[in-house]
Amino acid sequence: MLVDVIVLAIIVGIIRGGNILNLAKLPLKNLNLIFLSFVIRYIPFYLKGDLHLFAVKYNIFFVVISYGLMLYVLFSNFHLKPMLICFLGIFLNAMVILANNGKMPVSLKALEMAKLNDLLPLLFSEDYLYHTAANAWTKLILLGDVIPLPPPYPRPRVVSIGDILLGIGVFWLIQMGMLKKQYLSDKI
Repeated sequence: MLVDVIVLAIIVGIIRGGNILNLAKLPLKNLNLIFLSFVIRYIPFYLKGDLHLFAVKYNIFFVVISYGLMLYVLFSNFHLKPMLICFLGIFLNAMVILANNGKMPVSLKALEMAKLNDLLPLLFSEDYLYHTAANAWTKLILLGDVIPLPPPYPRPRVVSIGDILLGIGVFWLIQMGMLKKQYLSDKI
């Protein structure tokens, strides 16, 4: 969903007369740590054999380090108001993931509504490190992936409240960045 939001925000920014090059002028701090957090989070996906078993056993540590880095970066950029919303979205996602042994619970009903039943085997696999099927023992299920985005949405999926907040924050940040000169000239 985040990629969809970024593309939409850029298109809207261009329609509104913004400049994509202005995004490079956003005063973002510690951006390299965001990339590091993604690497830490998704390295286990590419591991094989004993290394994959190690990642499965200690997945919760990968999650804590990855989300900790993301939250730190967002916190260090609170001087940009959209980062507050991004922080809240990531925080809510981290809460539900940590409460469910390092995996985001996914509503099977929402998955069916989004017509993504082909993903069911992954949700029941012990070796898959990122999502799990929600059940009666799932904690904080309302923060899990429970909101279906079914067809005709171009890329059907199931998202969480945290994902939506993150999307709103990223959309706002891109608009703010692309239209920066316009915002400043409007205030003068």
